[in-house]
Amino acid sequence: MDNLKDSSIFSAHLKRGQSFHVRCTAIQLLALFIKNESSERDLNTILSLIEFDQSPFIRSNAVQQLYKLPLFTKHQDCFLNNLHLVERLWRLLNEHQDFNLRCCLAQLYYTLYGRTTPTCVPSNNCAVVIDLKGQTSRTNVPGIPSSFRFSSKFDDDRKYSSDDSSSSRKKKKHRPIMS
Repeated sequence: MDNLKDSSIFSAHLKRGQSFHVRCTAIQLLALFIKNESSERDLNTILSLIEFDQSPFIRSNAVQQLYKLPLFTKHQDCFLNNLHLVERLWRLLNEHQDFNLRCCLAQLYYTLYGRTTPTCVPSNNCAVVIDLKGQTSRTNVPGIPSSFRFSSKFDDDRKYSSDDSSSSRKKKKHRPIMS
C-alpha cells in the first residue's frame, strides 16, 4: 500500500459495468485506503455509492466494509469525524427503504459513535435531571424554574380520600367519570 498513494484506480473499478466481485474488491480496498490515509474525497465516493448505486448488494457491501474497518473510534480525534458525516449518515439511515441497508447503516453509526451523541455535534446545553425518590427535578432549560417538585399520582389520590380518622383503612371517594 506504500507505493499506491492514489486511490483513483479503486474508484475506477467501482463503476457499473464491472463485475460484482471486482466492485466488491474495489470497495474493500478503497475502505482500507480511507482507513489508512484518512481521505475525505474517497469517503465521499463511497457514501455517494451507498446513496446512488442501483445494486442493493453493492450498497450493503460498501456500508459493511466501512463498519468492519471503522474510520475512527468514538473518542478519537479525526478530521473525518465531522458534523457533515453525522448528518449524511443520519439522512441515509432515515431515507432508504431497503431494510438490509438501514440495518447496516445503523451498525455503522453505532460503530462510529456508539449510543451517545457524537462529539462533533454541538451541544444545546439543555438537560433535565429527575430524582424519582425525592420527586424533584433540576433543569437548565430557559423558562423553566431550575428546581421544582412534581406531583405524583399519589398526591392526586389523597385529594379524593376520606378524612374519616376512625377507620383504619381510608376509603376513596368515587371520582366522576369523564365523558
